[in-house]
Amino acid sequence: MSTCLALGYDRTDSARLAADWAVKQLLPDGKLVIVHSCRPLHAPPPVASSAEERHRLGRDLVDELLLEGEDSMFDIDVEVEVVDLDPVSALCDAAARHRAEAIVVGSERHSRLHTAIGTVTVELLKQSPVPVVVVPRTASVTTA
Repeated sequence: MSTCLALGYDRTDSARLAADWAVKQLLPDGKLVIVHSCRPLHAPPPVASSAEERHRLGRDLVDELLLEGEDSMFDIDVEVEVVDLDPVSALCDAAARHRAEAIVVGSERHSRLHTAIGTVTVELLKQSPVPVVVVPRTASVTTA
């Protein structure tokens, strides 16, 4: 059985670094489930856009990662999920359904207010059914 990881992807530099790290861990025959959430953590979905528009934008962001990311991403099994859920629910659900061994996210600096109301990483650590790997922005991407 090959290893499976669920990756939270939001187009930030730290998410790209987390994607690179995850791919390196999964070579040569692992599975990466890239999850893009169309909704923020502590707010309803934006009213200025429809669910269809949010899904199209999310798919475009992931396609950009696939086109510009590491070539080694094509050496593993990749599945993409663009969902209209908050990021924590989306990642926990994907991890459970795909029997992922861990959820991988990047690490971003946040304002005091954002930190006070809770970040995706903190909420994942509270709710995830599997271990959570937080890849720091200063990480060196090496194989396991």
